Amino acid sequence: MKRSVKLLAGVAAVALSAMVSMSAQAETLRFATTLPEADNPETHAMKAFEQYVEFHTNGDIDVQLLHGGVGGDREILESVRNGIFQMTATTDGALASFYPGVQVFSMPYLFRSTRHAVEFMNNAPVMDDFVADVEKEAGLRIVGFAADGFRNFVNNKHPIKTPADVEGLKLRSMESPVMIALMKSLGAAPTPIPFPESAMAIRQGVVDGGENPPSTVINGGWAEVIKYMSLDEHIFSAVFAYANPAFLDGLSEQNRAAVLDGVNLYTTIMLAGKGQGYLSDTQKISDMGVEVYVNSPDEKKAFGEKAQKPVREFLSEELGAVYVDGFLAAVSDTEAKLYGE
Repeated sequence: MKRSVKLLAGVAAVALSAMVSMSAQAETLRFATTLPEADNPETHAMKAFEQYVEFHTNGDIDVQLLHGGVGGDREILESVRNGIFQMTATTDGALASFYPGVQVFSMPYLFRSTRHAVEFMNNAPVMDDFVADVEKEAGLRIVGFAADGFRNFVNNKHPIKTPADVEGLKLRSMESPVMIALMKSLGAAPTPIPFPESAMAIRQGVVDGGENPPSTVINGGWAEVIKYMSLDEHIFSAVFAYANPAFLDGLSEQNRAAVLDGVNLYTTIMLAGKGQGYLSDTQKISDMGVEVYVNSPDEKKAFGEKAQKPVREFLSEELGAVYVDGFLAAVSDTEAKLYGE
C-alpha cells in the first residue's frame, strides 16, 4: 500500500513538473489596442481570439490583451515592429507613418459597400503585393482585414444631399492631407481641430460640423450638438490586424495556424459587430433628435465625380500615378465581379 502511495505521489510530481515546464515554455502573445475594455466589437473579438488561440495551442501560447494605456496607434505599431507587442489591430490611417502607400484607401467614394471593401482586401491580387510591400517596408505583417465603418458628414446648417450642400460649410477635419483635399474639393472650409475639443467647437459654432462614423458621432458627444447627419459614406475606414513577422515565423506550424485561425475569428466578429453597430448607432443618433438623411447611389455618384479627381491628383503626386491607377482599377474590377457592372 505504501509503495502504491509513493508511486502515485511520484507520478503526480512528474506530471506537475511537466505542467510547470510547459507553462514556463509558453510563448507570450501581447495583443495591444488603444481602446479601453468595454462592451464593443473590438473587445468581444479580442477575447474570442484569446480563448481560441489558448485552447487550440493547448496553452503553448499565453495571450495577453492590453486595452488602452499603452500608447496611441502609432506607438503600438512601433512596439509590434520591435517585438515588444506581438499583435495589434488599427484603422488603415495609422499605417501612413510607416507606409505612405496606405493613403490610397482614403480615396473618397472608393468602395460601394463594406462587402465590396472586404472582398477586395481579402481576394484582389493587388492586395497580395500590398501586404508583401508593407512587411518589406514597414516590418509589419498584415494577417487580417476588418472594418470600422463608413464616415459621414454631420452639420448644423442643413441636410447634405448634393455636393452643393457642402459648399461654404466650415467643417472640423483631421490633420490629414487627403481629408483636407476632399473637403476643399466639395467647397468646404476644412478646420483641423483635436478630436477631444471638437464637440465643444461644434457647440460654440467655431465649425458647422465635421465627419465621422456613427459610433464616433455618439462616443465623441457630437450627436448632442448637431442637427443633421447625411449617410453619404464618403470614406471607408478599414481595419488591419498586424503581427510581428519574427514572432509568427518562430511558432510551430500548428501554433501559427491556430493564431491565424484566431485572427479569422477576430475579423468575423469585428465585421458582424461593426455592421450591426453601424445600424444601431445610426438609429440612436436619430432617436436623439438628429435628422438623418440616407444618400442615394446617384447622389453618392455625384459626390464622387466632384471629389475623386482632385484627391486622385494629390495621391498621384504623393504616391505615383502608376500605383494609384493600378489600385483603383483593381477596386473597380472587384466591384464589377460583385455587382455585374
